[in-house]
Amino acid sequence: MNSRSEINAYTFDADLEAMVEQFFSEKSGTEVVAQAEIDGLPTGLWYAAVELGLPLVGLPESAGGSGGSLLDAVTVQRAAAKHAAPLPLAETYLASRLAAAAGLPVPSGIATVAPGSQRDDARRIGDGLVSGTFHDVPWGSAASVLAAVLGDRVVLLNISDAEIGSGTDLAGQPRESLTFSEARTVDGENPVDPRILGRLGAFLRSVQMAGAMEAVSTLTRRYVSERVQFGRPVAQFQAVQQHVVTLAQMASMSTLAVDRTAHALASRDADFEVYATKLVISQNALASVRAAHQAHGAIGMTREYRLQQLTRRLHAWRSGFGDEIALATQLGTAVAATPSLPRLITDPQPTLELKS
Repeated sequence: MNSRSEINAYTFDADLEAMVEQFFSEKSGTEVVAQAEIDGLPTGLWYAAVELGLPLVGLPESAGGSGGSLLDAVTVQRAAAKHAAPLPLAETYLASRLAAAAGLPVPSGIATVAPGSQRDDARRIGDGLVSGTFHDVPWGSAASVLAAVLGDRVVLLNISDAEIGSGTDLAGQPRESLTFSEARTVDGENPVDPRILGRLGAFLRSVQMAGAMEAVSTLTRRYVSERVQFGRPVAQFQAVQQHVVTLAQMASMSTLAVDRTAHALASRDADFEVYATKLVISQNALASVRAAHQAHGAIGMTREYRLQQLTRRLHAWRSGFGDEIALATQLGTAVAATPSLPRLITDPQPTLELKS
């Protein structure tokens, strides 16, 4: 018979879902998100999330986390994405997961990760020292700690030691280069699978996109039912109904894929599920953006309206931790090398040799 902790690891917590949904609904309104694009991290919102322990939900208390399972972390990250919360929740969680996997204590405060750009030239130059540049670091200017995977080790760097470049992603959130010169690191004692960062990062971006697509679908359905054109709600027009159906399909398919992958990750690495999910959800996100903006017309792009805050995030997250071309190539290469395609298709727990 399963223990309560084992059951919780495979069950979504309805109470947690209700709590985080209410929190972000009340705290991450359209104006808050818009102002964050001007002022940067909304510290009041961040500290409110910290007070509830949200950044570290899904990490064991023994390592400095808030406790809970991977599914609990999915619940928090999905709710934050549904409300376009301008917070580095996913980045802090990911950096902390890396630290815990390497046997390091969870960093205090805001943390982020080096996602592994091909332009990175950061390297070890001596015992406990790193020099070079990490590119496309999300929320680098807001964080205090950077987690990176160099070889089979996780290293933690103090961002105050870095020269920080300027830049934002399509959602107006920080995405910068961090350059270190003989910076002291804290190295993890435990070796890690070098693919751990790409795997977890791709999964978290999938979670966020699925949440945002749920919100886009709901927002569009409400808008077309209220908007009147030619004497009747635009929801009654067949072309608009097609957009609404597309949005519902993309959101439902993406949420299901994330949930199935989360259950797989709770027991194994699940590389195939993670990267296939990221590819499918990235494609779904593009279809959702098109359908939502076509249904909304010009209002969808106005600063005062929520839609563009969500769709710009979808575009930004599509490219994070593997774009569609890279993922399709990676998966296609692995599938072509499998000895039995029928067995792969019917295997409930497929194992593929995916090259990073």
